[in-house]
Amino acid sequence: MQITPEISCRIKLLRLPLIIGIVTIHSSLVTVGYPDNFFQTFIAGTWGGPCVAFLFVISGFLFFRNFNLSLNSYLEKLKSRFWTLLVPYLFWNLALLAMVVTVLNVPATSAIIQGHYKKYIAGDIFTTVTDSLLGYKSGYPISLHFWYVRDLIAMVILSPVFLLIARYIPYLGLALFAAPWLLQLNLGFINIQWLGPLFFYLGCLIAVKKLDLSWLDRHKKLIIGLYLAMSVVLTAMQTANIETFRHQFECCTRVAGAAAIWCAAGLVGGKLQKLLLNLSGLAFFVYAAHEPTATVFKEVFDRISRADNSITVMVYYVLVIYFTTLITLAAGALLQKHTPKFFQTITGARG
Repeated sequence: MQITPEISCRIKLLRLPLIIGIVTIHSSLVTVGYPDNFFQTFIAGTWGGPCVAFLFVISGFLFFRNFNLSLNSYLEKLKSRFWTLLVPYLFWNLALLAMVVTVLNVPATSAIIQGHYKKYIAGDIFTTVTDSLLGYKSGYPISLHFWYVRDLIAMVILSPVFLLIARYIPYLGLALFAAPWLLQLNLGFINIQWLGPLFFYLGCLIAVKKLDLSWLDRHKKLIIGLYLAMSVVLTAMQTANIETFRHQFECCTRVAGAAAIWCAAGLVGGKLQKLLLNLSGLAFFVYAAHEPTATVFKEVFDRISRADNSITVMVYYVLVIYFTTLITLAAGALLQKHTPKFFQTITGARG
C-alpha cells in the first residue's frame, strides 16, 4: 500500500502529540478530592488512553504496507526492527537497571529507589537482568512504559500469522482479536495486553485491504464530538467506581479515540503543524526518557509543597506534564545536535 504525502505528513505530525499523551498517563498524582480525580482521569484517558491504541495501529500499518510472506521480506523486516526496536529497548532498560543498581549501592542515595524498581533486583545477576528486560514477574520491564516496545517486538516476530489472518479471514480475524480484549481474557501463565494485538492487526488490515479512511474525514466533527462525549461518560464511570460494563465501554471509547485522533490531525495546520513536524524526530526520545523524569518532577513538587487540595493537584499535574515534555525535548535536541550517531542508535534511527 502506497502512502500519499498527505498521509505521511499526518503520521509525522502526530508523533509528538501521541507521546505527550503517554506522558499524561504517567504524570498522574495521588488524588485528594473528586475534582482533581476527574480532571486527571479525563486528561489521561481522553488524550493518553487512545494514543497507545493508535500507536499500535500506525506500527501495524507501516509494517505491513510493504510486507509479504517471502523469507527475504520477513528477514528484511526483522533486520530493520532489530535496529528500530530491539536496540533501543535493550539500551533504555539496561541503562535504567544500571542506574538503579548504582543508586541502591550508595548509602546516601539508596532511599530514593522506591518499591517498583527494588522488586527487579534479585540475588543473582541473571535473574535481575532477565526480569528487568522481560518483566515476567510484574508483566512490565524495569522501564515500565517499554512494555509497548516489548510487545511490538513479539508481534513483529509473529507477523506472518497476522498477515495470513488478514488475507484469508480478515474480518473474522478482527473479531477473534477483539474478543479476548473485550472479555478481559486471562491466560494465567502469561500477562498479555490484548489491546496491542488487536490494534496492531487493525493497522495490518488497513494496509493489506487498502482500506479507504477518507470517510473518517468526511465525518470528523461528528467522530470527535462523539468521542469527547464518550470520554466524559467513561471518566464519570471510573471516578464513581462503576464496574458494570465499564471495561467494554472503555474498549469502545478507545476505538472511537483512535478514529478521533486521525480526524483531529487533519485539522492541524499553520504554525502548529510546522512546529509538530519539526519536533517529530524527538518524539521517541521523549517517550523513552519521560519516565523516570516525570516521577522526579512529582517528587520535587511534593518536597516543595505537598498538594492538599484539588486545585494544587491539578496545577501540579499540568506542570509535571509540561516540564517533563520540555526537559526531555531539550535533552533530546542537545544529543541530536552534539552526538547524532548515539542519538540515532538509542532512538532507533527515528531522529
